[in-house]
This record gives sequence, structure tokens and C-alpha cells, in this order.
Amino acid sequence: MDIVDHHGLSVAHVSPEEVAGRPWYGAGRHIDVVRATAPAAGAYGELAAAGFIRKPAFLSWTAELGPDEDAFLSLLETKARQDIRRSRARADRVLTLEVHDPVGPDVLDRFLALYRQRVDAMAYGIPIASRQRERLLDGREKYFAVLALRDGELAGGCIAWECPEEDAVRIRFSAVTEEWRRDSLARTLYFAAMRTARDKGYRWATLGDEPNLYGHLTKAGLFRFKVRMGFRCVPSQDFHDPDGLDEADLVLNLDRLCDPCLILGYASDAPGERSLRARLVTGAPIDLRAYAAPFLAGVEHTPPAGTPARVTAS
Repeated sequence: MDIVDHHGLSVAHVSPEEVAGRPWYGAGRHIDVVRATAPAAGAYGELAAAGFIRKPAFLSWTAELGPDEDAFLSLLETKARQDIRRSRARADRVLTLEVHDPVGPDVLDRFLALYRQRVDAMAYGIPIASRQRERLLDGREKYFAVLALRDGELAGGCIAWECPEEDAVRIRFSAVTEEWRRDSLARTLYFAAMRTARDKGYRWATLGDEPNLYGHLTKAGLFRFKVRMGFRCVPSQDFHDPDGLDEADLVLNLDRLCDPCLILGYASDAPGERSLRARLVTGAPIDLRAYAAPFLAGVEHTPPAGTPARVTAS
């Protein structure tokens, strides 16, 4: 067993052969999550018996753009459509949207200044876009930016990456001021990027590849936000990720995780199973319906493994 610090989270990496001995309970150190990486099919039963959730390590959020925006919106629930139209109406009253194609250094540096502010405000923020500045400007990939301005001041923006080989535009980075976060400006920015992608003839848009452990670097609320935006998530290896793999997690406690912690595990251990089931790890009662989604095979609640309690499902 190897215990590592993963951006403030103590993760114990174990092999399937170690699972039966439960070495994490006698480690003498604080551990938040126990993880088995790329388990073989023969280990699934032992992992499940120990409480592990087998899952794709990363999730890709995808949406088929459709022929036009009205057709896309028609597929959303009524409340989601209302939220999007409300946020866009607020933005239209006072903001100006600009599409910059390609992204120049002045535009990028303006965006990165706001991006760094927002990342610095996060508990475990990682300034990935700032680290990739030269690649965004001078790499072989093609990017465009959508900026929202109020009286010349930047209220928010996003950077999108064109991937012709995937027939997709990947919305990679975004940032909005705290004032405009409360007004859901991100919805307006994403739909503007999707509109640009549709105009360019792309079939798909993606809204990020995320670690499949909501409650650490990302929170469970982000899952609900993206579902309401009309996106669905799939294992990253099922959407153009050659490095995508599976892992199995056992959440011991929520000391360094937000409550609820959300994991999308495989619905069963059947050969070829790709459908996902939401697992909410929380010590408190929770409304499972809030995390339901059309692409999920159900929602389940379970307490942290360190808390003996009855597991319930829905």
C-alpha cells in the first residue's frame, strides 16, 4: 500500500491482492480514500465486497449540438430552459459578448488574469490554463475565446479547443467574476461557445474531462449544473481519451471531501457494462432525486466506509 497526498487528499493506492487484508485500517495514518487502479475483471467481486466503487477514472461531458439552438433547448427540462433563458436575458441587458478566433496574447492574458483570481479562491485549485499559456498561443491546436464585457471590463470568458478529428469543440477553461457567477453567466458563455461550434459545422461539444470524485477538486453541484445544461457524461475512454482507464475507490471519511461526495460507478460488473450509476457518499440524509439524470442507471446513497451504517438504494 502506498499513501500519497493528492492535492490535499490522502489517497492510499492498493493492489487487488491487498484488499482482503484491509491494510488501510491499520496504517496508523489518516487516509481519506483507498484506490485500486486498473483492476482486472477477476478482482471485481472482492473489491465490491469490500465496499469499493468501480468507476472510470475520468468522465467526459458531451452534448450533440443538433441542427440549431432551439432544437437543443427543446430537449431540456422546462426549468433548465427557463434558467438558461433567464441568465442570457440578464447578460444581454448589460454585457457585450465577443468571439475571438483565433485567441491572441492580449485576449488570453486578460482572460488568464481573471482565471487565476478564481483558481486562487478555490480550496484545491490548479491553474492548468496558466501553465499552458504558450501551448494555447503557439501550439498546433486551434482555439477560440468567448468574452463577456461590461463597459469594457471583463465579466467572464471561456476558451474552446477545436478538435476536427473528434468532430467536437472542447470547452476547456472558463472563469467569471463572483458577481456574475451568482447570475449564472457561465451558462451564457457556454451557449455562445456552442453556437460558434455549431456554426463551424461541429457535431459535438464537450464541457470538460473531470476526475470521477466530486467533492474534492470539483463539487457535486457541478454535476447537477452540467446535467441541466443538456450534457451527459461518459467514461473518458469512450470519448477519444486513449489514456482513459478504470479504478475502484473506497471513501473512508469526508474529513477533506465536501458532503455529499459523488462518484459515478459502473452499474454492474457484467462484461461490457458501460452504463453508470450515481453513488452519493454522505453521512446525512439526502434527496437522491436531485442527482438523477436520464443517462444514469439509478442513484444510490451509502455512508463513508469508516461509518458502520445501513446502505440504502433507489
